[in-house]
Amino acid sequence: MKTAVKVYLVDDHAVVREGYKHLLEKANIKVVAEAMTGEEAYKNYDGIKPDIVIMDLSMPGMGGMETIKKLVAKDKHAKILAFSMHDEVVYCTRVMQAGASGYVTKSSAPNVLVEAVFAIAANKKYISHDLAHKIATQRRKPDSALDHLTPREFEVFRLLAKGLSLEEVANTLNLNYKTIANHQTHLLQKLHVENRSQLVLAAIKLNILEV
Repeated sequence: MKTAVKVYLVDDHAVVREGYKHLLEKANIKVVAEAMTGEEAYKNYDGIKPDIVIMDLSMPGMGGMETIKKLVAKDKHAKILAFSMHDEVVYCTRVMQAGASGYVTKSSAPNVLVEAVFAIAANKKYISHDLAHKIATQRRKPDSALDHLTPREFEVFRLLAKGLSLEEVANTLNLNYKTIANHQTHLLQKLHVENRSQLVLAAIKLNILEV
């Protein structure tokens, strides 16, 4: 029997992790460890040495995107599959730029997650079919405002646009208030808007928020 692929499963919902674990282990994919935050995933990564990390993007504390970036900085050979509720092209683009090996939406059929794990284990990149189709058909302007945002600015942008206060964003990302306030100032400048209301409108226009 072929050696099982070793997976580190990172998601903040225990019930969700249990469901994915059952699905994966039926396909000879061994969940060797679990984490419920990005901080925990990053801290324990070296001791676990998984073949692949399956990473949720929307978690409290250090978000999935920032965790992916830090893991890749720690281990340039890290193989990370983002598994997210977000089916917008911009999320997939940013995650792949951050160093992920693949992106699968949670609305995908169960076999897609399994397919993605085996593809990435074989040193291939993988994007779920629904998103791959969107990427093929959607033409973003080549010089989009989003291209000028750092991964951290993008994360702050997303949280501010969802309606979180500066203090709430700071708590979510484990950063101080002044740092988030500075990020907001940079966002207003880079997105050419003047206030929070215009920031939200920009998020809707750029498909960061659903109307």
